[in-house]
Amino acid sequence: MAASVPVNVFGEPITDATVRKYFPDKKEITRKDRAYFAYNLQEADKKHDEAQEYVLQQFKEWYGQEAATLITIYNATGDTLTYYTHHDFHGHIETPHKYTQEIQNGQWAAFLHVGSYAAVVYSGRNSKGQEIGWLHSWYNKASDNRKFVFTEVQWPEHYDSGEVWKSVESEMKINSYDNTAIGCYTIASFSKEYPYKYEGTMTLDSVL
Repeated sequence: MAASVPVNVFGEPITDATVRKYFPDKKEITRKDRAYFAYNLQEADKKHDEAQEYVLQQFKEWYGQEAATLITIYNATGDTLTYYTHHDFHGHIETPHKYTQEIQNGQWAAFLHVGSYAAVVYSGRNSKGQEIGWLHSWYNKASDNRKFVFTEVQWPEHYDSGEVWKSVESEMKINSYDNTAIGCYTIASFSKEYPYKYEGTMTLDSVL
């Protein structure tokens, strides 16, 4: 029996079969090919709209006085991303389904974080097949009008030490909206209007 799709993941996975629909005679389909298609189909079939609508509904159903961040992140890496770790500086994920364990290529994942100061890492692979970690983090506290974003690419084990979160906390205040490293790329944005939204995309640097 096929595994059920988490309700907070949106979009049909972009696979070899997807690429072959456009290039039926292509002999070899690579991770880069799948990543390229996923990157250029971020808004296809209203999947991003569905992700945003889902987390907005979670926000409307949540009752609280703390700051909240509506998070949507997109996988355009060419393969499945797997949840690696997260760190709550202040607050927690409010949505009942937490951080999904997997985000397939071409899918959006959506979460509501209340607090709202945290980071999450997903792992995948670059074009060489090396395991990579993509970090997404945000600062949106009710007691502070400032909003910060920090996203980066690192080796996954970089986040194994608890000490790393002190570094992330420092880097956060610099507002790093994108990063290219180890053959990969990440970009993030934070809305200026309430309700506040964090949006991130993970891909390979070779597709840009």
